Amino acid sequence: MAGNDGGARPSGIFDAVIVGSGINALVAGARLAGGGWRVAVCERSDRPGGAIYTSQDVFSGYTVELLSSWHPLFVGGPAYAALADELARRGVVYRNTDKPTGVVCRDGSAVLSTDPDALARTLAEHGDAETWAAMMAEFGGKIDLAFGLLGTDFWHRSSLKLAWRALRRLGKSGLVATGAEVLEPGRPWLERTFTSPVTRALLAPWALHNGLGPDDASSAFITKVIAAAVATGGMPVPEGGGRRLVDALVGIITDAGGELLTGAEVEEVLVARGRAVGVRLGDGRRIQARKAVLAGVTPHVLYERLLAGNAPAERRKAAQAFRHGRAAMQIHLALSEPPRWNDPELADVALVHVLDDLDSLSASVNAAWRGLLPERPTIGVGQPATVDPSRAPDGKGLLWIQLQELPREVRGDAAGRIDPGDGTWTPRLREAYADRVIGLLEPHIANLSAVTDRRVLGPKELEELNVNLVGGDPYGGDCRIDQYALWRPLSSGTGHATGVAGLWHIGASTHPGPGLGGGSGFLVAERLLRGRRKA
Repeated sequence: MAGNDGGARPSGIFDAVIVGSGINALVAGARLAGGGWRVAVCERSDRPGGAIYTSQDVFSGYTVELLSSWHPLFVGGPAYAALADELARRGVVYRNTDKPTGVVCRDGSAVLSTDPDALARTLAEHGDAETWAAMMAEFGGKIDLAFGLLGTDFWHRSSLKLAWRALRRLGKSGLVATGAEVLEPGRPWLERTFTSPVTRALLAPWALHNGLGPDDASSAFITKVIAAAVATGGMPVPEGGGRRLVDALVGIITDAGGELLTGAEVEEVLVARGRAVGVRLGDGRRIQARKAVLAGVTPHVLYERLLAGNAPAERRKAAQAFRHGRAAMQIHLALSEPPRWNDPELADVALVHVLDDLDSLSASVNAAWRGLLPERPTIGVGQPATVDPSRAPDGKGLLWIQLQELPREVRGDAAGRIDPGDGTWTPRLREAYADRVIGLLEPHIANLSAVTDRRVLGPKELEELNVNLVGGDPYGGDCRIDQYALWRPLSSGTGHATGVAGLWHIGASTHPGPGLGGGSGFLVAERLLRGRRKA
């Protein structure tokens, strides 16, 4: 992977300077490089990738994704479609599975397969095969509009084409009804549509991956979108780890004359005559940008620090009101043998959600918002070696475990057993909660005694690995409806524009939000390549 360390001096003037090197930054940089732009990427840490952090130093012989792991939104999105051929030439190979997800809940277990016949048989056992087929047929008839809504640039005229297409297809009354459908919470939709608590538990946790609980507005829509994406596209991962994707994207940028600077923290976006013209690094170096600066940071950092006195007053006020979301935790387990689920059908499933039921999911989200440690959280258990066997030594096991219902500041324990101390995520608190999680998995995985090593990353450690994960928030900010779509990142509804010409805001804090898709970087790069640079 080409690049400069923090002490190197960037050469010349660049067409674009990008702050940060997460998936959105690298997608934007690669697209711009492909369009003939010379791009500088400034990364404050010693590695590029943002929430893609592949390590072989966690457990000897294992390849571990410390943070994000699964790439269905990227592989199914427009950024990959545009870059796929070039990524393949650079050695990026995606592996996939026909068993992307499953569930273990109080009432049983189930696997969601990409094989329609296998999935129909599974859902028939729970009495929901016909309702699933009807739902997919109805939603499938407008799935292009659904993905278009999540992938459109609301502040570009191309969004009017999407609106016109929706109006022509659905009619006025249909469009209004679809608006209500988009806003419906997940719980009423799941309870109205499916009879089995197992089917509900199979689908409901997916809204968590977009920062929503089952009682939040639009969680039904997000559940449908992700369920459809997983049921048709599986759970792809790059062979050898996400670093392969990162290295390839960086290579596209540097081979076109661009540069990657690590250890290069941006302290200020330079503005001259109302236009962004470059950045100043913490060591005093200045990097000039002829055409654009893209900032993959949170709204607080962009408007309150990087722009300082150059931030438009109304944008700064809106940024001050921006809220961060719940916290997350990652638990990584190395095993002396592959995990043995009590239900053997789960042995080769990529990501299994373990929860009691829809009510426990709702209770855990509610507890986290109130500052409480959930008593029985929803546990995402990833088995990366089932998709890419190179992740673990032969005959060994590897579990990637994610919790998405934790408070950033702990006021108490819903179970009344863990002392929160001063409310900060100390190592004691982190390990105590991880013990609870492992205890909840033991009734479902028979050989957790085969664990040979574990690594727990609490909210504090997550932020240390990626400064954009504020307080352990993996979503780039609260994703409830007032901070989503038109209102992401700011309530003033400004999209990726910042009020400063030539300066663009990208990353999970911006539309289309969290998820490893590269959507905001792609949208901004496409706008710039079309020559519309007015911010």
